[in-house]
Amino acid sequence: MRIPRGIIDDLRWSIVAPSTPEHAADRLVLRPAEREDLPATSRAHVELLPIGLFPSLGARFVRRWHRTFLTSRYGVGMVVIDAAAPQDEIVGFVLGTADHAGYTTEVARDRRAMASLALAGLAALLLRPRVALRVVRTRFRPWARRVSPRRATVRTRERAESESAPQVAVMTALAVRPDWRKSGVGMLLAARFVELVGSTGARWVEAQTSTGPLGATGFYERLGWDAGQARPTPDGDTVRTYRLALGGAGWTSTA
Repeated sequence: MRIPRGIIDDLRWSIVAPSTPEHAADRLVLRPAEREDLPATSRAHVELLPIGLFPSLGARFVRRWHRTFLTSRYGVGMVVIDAAAPQDEIVGFVLGTADHAGYTTEVARDRRAMASLALAGLAALLLRPRVALRVVRTRFRPWARRVSPRRATVRTRERAESESAPQVAVMTALAVRPDWRKSGVGMLLAARFVELVGSTGARWVEAQTSTGPLGATGFYERLGWDAGQARPTPDGDTVRTYRLALGGAGWTSTA
């Protein structure tokens, strides 16, 4: 879907003065993410969103992780491409879930997907001893508790409760190339994501970002999302969850 010039201009001027090339809106196309986009989105995620464990495992692991969003019935993925660039260059992307509990359960039950992620993760850790040491120090004990028989009973109960809980969407990753920031592309991707998950009946959408210089707290505040409490992560960062309430089934964006 080619993006009308008026929409990009309105979004651009609602943030700051434009910093992208003249007539850039004529070159932008918004479309669903495809498997062919995964090498680009995974590299962008590692380079532009280096917070958390998964990006530290490298682009190969992230590519397999991103693929689970495209193959899941609960996954949502969109890209904005520059149609005037060689090979339709991706300038921004968003990935997430329309029903995060449903997505998590579906992936956990997919043995092939879990095996692929596990093997890619193990290979990444073997090549990154510092990351492997960090995983052992910060995550081994919580993971051991999760696989214990007592924890399995708790997970069964939590799964039953989640099935009756309100549908929650999660915007897992949104990234825009540095030379296209402050252009409205990020706001466009976020608005389209909210529109898509709202049409599935999600009650609200959440996104998590670092409170540090690599985070996007200001972005979500400009969008009008509600800020939650900041909390530390096992990796020594501090993150904040933002939430946007939706109107339930049939909700559509007015952005």
